[in-house]
Amino acid sequence: MVNEPALVVEVDRLFAPMPDHDGPYAAEIIFQADAPAVPAREPDEVYGPIQLWRDGVELFLDSGGPLHARATPSSVVVGGVVGDGALGAMLLRRIVHHVIAHVLSLSGRLVAHGAAVGRHGQGVLMLGASGSGKSSSAYLASLAGWSLLSDDLVVVAQGAHGLELVGVHRAIAVPPEVIEAEASDIEHDLRDRRRPDVVLDARPHRLAAVALVGHGGEHGSVESVSGLEIAHAFIGSTPAAGNTDVAAEALRTAATLATYPRFRLLLPDTAKERLLETAGLFESLAASAGIEK
Repeated sequence: MVNEPALVVEVDRLFAPMPDHDGPYAAEIIFQADAPAVPAREPDEVYGPIQLWRDGVELFLDSGGPLHARATPSSVVVGGVVGDGALGAMLLRRIVHHVIAHVLSLSGRLVAHGAAVGRHGQGVLMLGASGSGKSSSAYLASLAGWSLLSDDLVVVAQGAHGLELVGVHRAIAVPPEVIEAEASDIEHDLRDRRRPDVVLDARPHRLAAVALVGHGGEHGSVESVSGLEIAHAFIGSTPAAGNTDVAAEALRTAATLATYPRFRLLLPDTAKERLLETAGLFESLAASAGIEK
């Protein structure tokens, strides 16, 4: 539900890839003009301009601008009169993963700030810092025939046969130099990324491998990485881990991830080489992880 006109367009753009859901909804998200009040005490967590307060199963968030949010197990209220569509877009992108991660974590579904691709029902989870190349990797892998689950937020949850990956379907954002399809501008994106018109895969994929993404070398490379590095990267990528109860589950999941085939995926330094080499790098990773071709 969107009652704040300046957010209508951006909410639609951001969540347009989300498929229709024919079952009961776990939570509703309301966007309105009235900003939810945040606690008067010092924040529990600070991420740049973002401030978070946790109170049991409730999360309060200040975007560093007029947009505030309050999340419970069954609802999220995002409010504040931004008065400017571009400002609303920037603030919405700034906070949305925190509230989604909070709600899903309360039902045992951890959200990682990462990307994921899949093939024949088997998925690769990609972790790394902002700007490490996760979106480029996922997008270029999709051009080579992999299913694109998400380039930014991925649900990691226990399935019947081990960990499973499901993408959180918000619009992807990719550096313009690697785009090979129609794409639209993203207003006020500090990294000048664009939104290509791609179809995201909503199906769960059984986890087959984990990769830490980065840049390095003329042609890039795929090499093994320690379980400790994987576990550390996952904990750092899980926004809801600031909740004590969720942190325990995140630690258990991180320890499990460390037992899967794990790699460091280094992309070529130049955009031209990334376009040429990324498909081969993913084939190398798939062969080492035993993912069917």
